[in-house]
Amino acid sequence: MNLAALDWKRADLHLHTSFSGWRSLHLIDPQDCYVSPEEAFRTARARGMDFVCFSDHNTIDGALDFLSRHPEEEPRAIVGEEVEVTFPGSTQWLHVNVYGVDEALHDDLQRLRSDCFELIEELTARGLFFVLNHPFQSFRSIRSARRDLASVFPRFPAIEVSNSTSPRCHERILRTMLEHGGAGPVAWVGGSDAHTATRIAAAYTLAPGSSREEFLENVRLGVSALGGGTQGLPSLVRDVYLVVGEYYRRLYGRGYPLSARRRLKNVFCSGLLLPGVLLGVPAVLPVLHSLRQEWIARYGRWDEHAPSWSAASTRRLDAPLSLR
Repeated sequence: MNLAALDWKRADLHLHTSFSGWRSLHLIDPQDCYVSPEEAFRTARARGMDFVCFSDHNTIDGALDFLSRHPEEEPRAIVGEEVEVTFPGSTQWLHVNVYGVDEALHDDLQRLRSDCFELIEELTARGLFFVLNHPFQSFRSIRSARRDLASVFPRFPAIEVSNSTSPRCHERILRTMLEHGGAGPVAWVGGSDAHTATRIAAAYTLAPGSSREEFLENVRLGVSALGGGTQGLPSLVRDVYLVVGEYYRRLYGRGYPLSARRRLKNVFCSGLLLPGVLLGVPAVLPVLHSLRQEWIARYGRWDEHAPSWSAASTRRLDAPLSLR
């Protein structure tokens, strides 16, 4: 195959907008991201993305809101959803990116969030393209990561190998796992996992395709490559403080979207947290989280354990150097 002759396109297949909610701290009504869908789309396009994938946490409202305002951009917008799903009878979670989501499918996905195996089975039966995001992120120990990843890894048609927020060692280790494993995913995906505008398109996926459907189909088939990469821990801490700073700016600024009563409650409760913010707690938490991920990835001895259950694509392609 003459790779240079193909019509290679780029897409950040994992980015968030202001429609992504926060997993915790519901007492103060924070958001996980304060970038509007319009800003996210505009920024991604300005940074060379041919297609823009909205993948908010457990919702497609951001993508639908954007398309209702800009229907002319539909050919370049991919409606995705990052579904948080748990193992049955457990609180252990995974993040699964699903592409080509409509409202009916979204409702079905929400009903299946308590059983990752049922979710995977349903997506497979429907012939949908879906990806296991940042595989090491949710685990608290090497033992749990080995046990649970062994049960789901071969069931995914694609793995997010490059995530710009992950520790630098993750891409190398995931590449090794996939290249030396057995049967399983053929697709490698890259995405920024952006929660701030500065991170959008920091990592992305390249594949041939004149349309979003053709692009995703080639990614599914493994006719793809990775671009960009991890930005490191300092940039992650920067992003955290950008989100925290935007929360306080909006809370004390004009046009607060919630009721006066909830605003008063949030001023009081977030005020109690402010000393911790100033002392660096928002910096310490992602540092500890990142160190745990790196420990699990580096010392999990995946080269010994993964070959019995992980996946390798013997069809991996590299993009032409001019596209990297």
